[in-house]
Amino acid sequence: MRFLLAASAALALGACCHTPRIAADGTAPAAAEETAVEPSDYQPPEMPTAEEAARAAADAQAAAEAGVVYAGYDKKGGEIALKVGNTLRIELQSIPTAGYIWILDEMPAFFGPAGEGGRPTDPAHQELPGFTGGNHYLSFDFTANAPGTGKFKLHEGRPWESDEPPTDTYELTVTVTE
Repeated sequence: MRFLLAASAALALGACCHTPRIAADGTAPAAAEETAVEPSDYQPPEMPTAEEAARAAADAQAAAEAGVVYAGYDKKGGEIALKVGNTLRIELQSIPTAGYIWILDEMPAFFGPAGEGGRPTDPAHQELPGFTGGNHYLSFDFTANAPGTGKFKLHEGRPWESDEPPTDTYELTVTVTE
């Protein structure tokens, strides 16, 4: 049975990749033009200085904290207070390009989800052309809808590795007042 599935998949893939597409008038399309760069023409991106990298990281952090009640990894196991209507942002570092993400396990009933986001941990370098991978911050936004006290619980891991223990956990106690 495995052989049959593998053979079917190979045939289907081969048909997708090697079947020439024919235009409506019955002719084959022209070959795409190559846009290769000559080795002598390549100019590597200019690397930022340490000061530029620090400034870019500080600016990105300030933008992440703007307009929200911010809770980073330094609040792990801690407590935070906010008012009804405020947005709480929990932002944690991870390696999503390797499959490691933060997963919400529990949140207080008096909060509602308000969005998710991500940003590089080293924007000056990670936003250079051709840069791939690296650590990123993953953020979860929640709106406080009513007063109360409760806990947020998250764990980090690869979602498809459900039998593996989490690589990390995060808890935050929140108190919302009028």
